[in-house]
Amino acid sequence: MMKVLTAVVAFVAVALPCVAQAAEPDPADFTPPGYEFCGWQDFATGGWAMQWSDDLSGAYLVLFADGMSCRSARRNYSTLRHAKRPPYQPLRAGYRCRTLKSAHEFLDVRCVKKGGARKFRYQTGA
Repeated sequence: MMKVLTAVVAFVAVALPCVAQAAEPDPADFTPPGYEFCGWQDFATGGWAMQWSDDLSGAYLVLFADGMSCRSARRNYSTLRHAKRPPYQPLRAGYRCRTLKSAHEFLDVRCVKKGGARKFRYQTGA
């Protein structure tokens, strides 16, 4: 009985950290090529988180930047608006925004500065 209990304790000690690590998304796995990961928006506080936490589970928004700082990308995202009529296209003055993919509870949008040097991209889902 003692050997079985020791084996179970050893298995749990090894398996639980692996399960916890597997649940945390790695930005390197989903950041689009050429973009810099700028974090997840924390809807509870309104801030941005660079490290995953359980508070971020559920609805999410992740932001990426290319040719600009993450601070600029966050500022540009915060001033983004959507058209009042269908198909509710994203709008940002000085940028051309295009919905790359839209699915049930998922949206992938890229906004490119006129001239093409500065871009930001965001993905939302649940």
